[in-house]
Amino acid sequence: MTERRSLLVAVLRAFALLAAVSHAPAALADDYPSRPIRIVVPYPAGGGSDAMARLAAERLQANLKQTVLVDNKPGAASVIGADFVAKSPADGYTILFNIPSLVQAPLLQKSVPFDPVRDFVPVTSFVSAPVWFAVSTTRIKATDFAAFKEEAKSAQAGRGLEYGSWGNGTTNHLYGELLLKSMGLTAVHVPYKGSAPGTLALANGEIAFMMADYITLRPHVESGKLRILASTGAKRHRLTPDVPTLAELGYPGFESVGWGAFFAPAATPPDVVARLARAITAVTQETAVVEKMMSLGYEPGGKPQPEFAREVQADAERWKRTIQTVGFKSE
Repeated sequence: MTERRSLLVAVLRAFALLAAVSHAPAALADDYPSRPIRIVVPYPAGGGSDAMARLAAERLQANLKQTVLVDNKPGAASVIGADFVAKSPADGYTILFNIPSLVQAPLLQKSVPFDPVRDFVPVTSFVSAPVWFAVSTTRIKATDFAAFKEEAKSAQAGRGLEYGSWGNGTTNHLYGELLLKSMGLTAVHVPYKGSAPGTLALANGEIAFMMADYITLRPHVESGKLRILASTGAKRHRLTPDVPTLAELGYPGFESVGWGAFFAPAATPPDVVARLARAITAVTQETAVVEKMMSLGYEPGGKPQPEFAREVQADAERWKRTIQTVGFKSE
């Protein structure tokens, strides 16, 4: 009888342990967040991505009643920071804020140590925006895009022009190559570790042109060091109504806009992802946040998680086609 009772106790303990383990993710989600959250930004401080991540962090901290920190880890066209998050514990406490570079880099670099679709779960978008084509006023005299094309063609007969990007394989690098191909021109590509240092180089005349976000360009446009001649997107942006889109100028392939969004490691519990998505979406609906976003050239995000996941997948396919068009090969 004693042996039978001991066996029964052992079985009951095993079931209790199994039940505790099976309910661990739910308990984690119920308690989340119980400690500080880190948002990794794979670009230097000062650029558009950094500014939006910090805006999100400030409001998430207030809404979640928990410390939310921004950690800049720039380099390798966002690969360094993204890989850090991909290999972090999948518990919702280390998340990524990134732009379409996330899905572009693996198409252009052979050594990218992650798969953007397999190794991440898209949480939700935070902002969306076009990019603007800007020139250095110390290097380019043109005041419209047609005149720029003629000036670039003339310069090509000499030493040519240089254009910048925030890294190899990033959106403005790919757009730059697509635009040059469309115009039948060539230029020297100069990659920088983010939009802020690239735009500063443009303002100083180290490079002749670049495509970048409005928040980074605006101070230099206002100082007269830069001039915006065009933008991506299907229609003109409300902040630059006098600036034509590349599509209306006759250059196809530039109709879409980019996003700034949050991603978590792939194995993050669905309840935690849902909790994050709800909190981020709530931030995108705050009046003060929306006004701030729109003043900087952004539109608020907050798309439902499944919808945004499909958008990321579609963007991966779209950028694959763009890369094939411009003839890029993995480095």
